[in-house]
Amino acid sequence: MSTLADKQAARVNGAVYSEIPPFPKELYLELNNTCNHTCGFCANEKMTRSNKLMPYKLVEKIMTEGYMAGARDIAFFATGEPFMYKKLPNAIRKAKEIGYDYVFITTNGALANPKKAAAVIDAGLDSVKFSINAGTKESYHKVHGYDDFDQVIANVRWWDEYRKNHNLALKMYVSMVPTPFNKNEYDNLMSLIGDCLDQEVDMRQCSNQGGNMFENNEMVEIDAGSILGTLKIDQYTDICPDPFNRIVVSSEGYLTACVVDYQNALIIADLNNVGIEEAWSCENYKKFRKKHIEKNLSGLICHNCMNNCNDVFEPLDDEYFRAFKAPKNLSEVILENNLMKEEG
Repeated sequence: MSTLADKQAARVNGAVYSEIPPFPKELYLELNNTCNHTCGFCANEKMTRSNKLMPYKLVEKIMTEGYMAGARDIAFFATGEPFMYKKLPNAIRKAKEIGYDYVFITTNGALANPKKAAAVIDAGLDSVKFSINAGTKESYHKVHGYDDFDQVIANVRWWDEYRKNHNLALKMYVSMVPTPFNKNEYDNLMSLIGDCLDQEVDMRQCSNQGGNMFENNEMVEIDAGSILGTLKIDQYTDICPDPFNRIVVSSEGYLTACVVDYQNALIIADLNNVGIEEAWSCENYKKFRKKHIEKNLSGLICHNCMNNCNDVFEPLDDEYFRAFKAPKNLSEVILENNLMKEEG
C-alpha cells in the first residue's frame, strides 16, 4: 500500500485541468461537521452552519453512486471529527462491501479509544491519520483547547498494538501544524509515538484554511505556496487541484468544491436531488472550473486561499451560504482556554 505522501503526490500530479475532468478516484464524505476540540488555527470554531449528521441512507447512496462512477478511495471526514458519527463503523464496512480499495480517516484521536477504535478497525479501515498539534501536555491544552494529550497518546499506542496483535495492514500516520505554541516539540512527539507510525510526523504548514482564516497570518508566516497546508512546495501549482480530481460532499449532502468549505461558500449541487456523476459534470461546476483554469478567481473565496488575502467574496449560491461569526485567532483562543482553566 502506498504511503499517504505517495497518494498525495499522485493526486496532484495526476490532475486533469479541464472543465469536465474524469470522475475522480477520491471521494470525501463529511459525515458530520462538528468537532470535540477547539484548535485555534481551525475555522471550525468560527462556523455558523447548523450541526449536521449525514443521514446514513444518504451515505450509502453517495458511496454507491461514487463507486459506480469510478471512485475507489473514500475518506470519512472534512470539517468535523469522524468519531462523533456513531455509524462510522457501519459506513466503513459498507464502503468495503461496495468495493472501495482504500478507506481512510483523519481524527484528533481523543475519542478514538479502544472500544470505539476496535469497531472501526474491524470494519476494514485502511489508514488513520491523527492530528496531534503539540508534543507536550501543556502546549496541547493551549492549542487544542482540551486536556486530552495523555489520552490521545495512549490511544495511538493502543491502535498500534491492536494492529500488530491482529496482523493487520492498517497504516498509521500523525500530522502536526507548527505554531508558536508547539515550537521545538516535534522530537518529543516522535519520542512518544514515533515507533507506532508508518512514516515520520507530517509537519503540515499552517494555512488560511481555504481562505477562511486570514487571521492565522497574525500568528505565523503563511507560505503562499501551500494550499490548505497540505501541498508541499514541489507539489504546488498555481491552480488548485481539488475541483479537478476530488469529490467532496458536505454533511447536508451538498457537492462542494472544497474539503474545507466551512460555510457552504462553494456548493455546486444538492446530491439529495441530483446524482453524483451528473453533478460532477454540471454547468455550475464547468463554470467554476473554467475560472480556475483561466486563473480568474476574483470574487471567490478561492482567491483568498490561493493568494493568502482577505478580500470580499461572494458564495456560489446564497441559498446555502452562512456568514462566519467574528474571527478569533489562536492567541485569543488560548487566552479563553486559560481563563476557563483558572475559573474551573
